[in-house]
Amino acid sequence: MARKLQVDEVTVRNRIKRFQQSGFLKGWQLIVNPRLLGVSLAQLWFDVRPPSAKDELVRKLGLIHGVLAISDSYGSSLALVIMFESELAAKKEFELIARMSNAQNLARANIPFPVCTIELTHTDWRIIKAIQTNPRQSYSIISREVGTSQKTVKRRLRRMIQEKALFVIPSWNPRALDGAIIADLVVFYANPGSKTDLDNRIVSRFDALLVSTRLSDIEHGFFNLLIRNISEAKEILVWVNEQPGVGKAFIELVQDRIEVYESFNERVDKKLTEASMSIGAR
Repeated sequence: MARKLQVDEVTVRNRIKRFQQSGFLKGWQLIVNPRLLGVSLAQLWFDVRPPSAKDELVRKLGLIHGVLAISDSYGSSLALVIMFESELAAKKEFELIARMSNAQNLARANIPFPVCTIELTHTDWRIIKAIQTNPRQSYSIISREVGTSQKTVKRRLRRMIQEKALFVIPSWNPRALDGAIIADLVVFYANPGSKTDLDNRIVSRFDALLVSTRLSDIEHGFFNLLIRNISEAKEILVWVNEQPGVGKAFIELVQDRIEVYESFNERVDKKLTEASMSIGAR
């Protein structure tokens, strides 16, 4: 991180520590590749009508099984990350959300994950369970909880990470961010052939503002930015809409993020139970 930012390591540690102390960086969430859990993820963006109903709607959406994260943006906009087992189940969930929000414009994009072909063992699932809510857990603590050696834990974790079975994402509180605004730029391509060149142009143009990107879907690109003010967001959107290959683009200013990973974690618990029963049957 220090090399990429061209600063010293102490500066990086101090900034991360400050993020944690301010409450902006709440922690980390372990994500198991959804392909291993038999589910898919999608993101929805929509406007709430009337806007005054948004706070109550956020509370209700948090109770829907499968909703993993809610991004409350400036104005009437909301975004959801939702988990579903099949396209039929997804359509029913999306229709319910559209009715609850009276949304006139609902945009959807799948969140693709890389192919993962490894078969996880009972020990692997126990390791995942041990770090589910605290991915930075020490090897010694994990090994005691799982009942295996630190060497085994380290080897199995390395394998799962290399095979793209596990991911870790930051859990943050936009309300605690001082001096900057989190902006989510979403770009839908006019055609698949324009994707690579357009992604490269956007990344190159806004590299200094980028926190993360999601570019694996052939239909859309997602760019998470840290900007200074609303005027900058308008300038970014104007530039993006002028680029060849853009079908539709919008930018959301995120003011709060609610994470409800219980239903996702239940899937991990189910896999652990299945693995335990499989051992018992043998």
